[in-house]
Amino acid sequence: MVDVEGYRMRRELTLRALAKRMADRVKQNRQPITLEAMPPNERRIIHVTLKEHPTVKTQSIGEGDRRRVMILPK
Repeated sequence: MVDVEGYRMRRELTLRALAKRMADRVKQNRQPITLEAMPPNERRIIHVTLKEHPTVKTQSIGEGDRRRVMILPK
């Protein structure tokens, strides 16, 4: 596995921040948000980050390379 200049850690931090930002938006608007298609390891970061969130839940939708994470109000 190659990790050039800490890319993986930076990407994980970016995804965690994105998840929290989108969760706040879903909480505020009460409307689901679908994120862009991403590989399984990145979708997992979103799911794990929001697993214990009190007002939103996550769900993967789509198939294959087009699989996305949907953030929904609880």
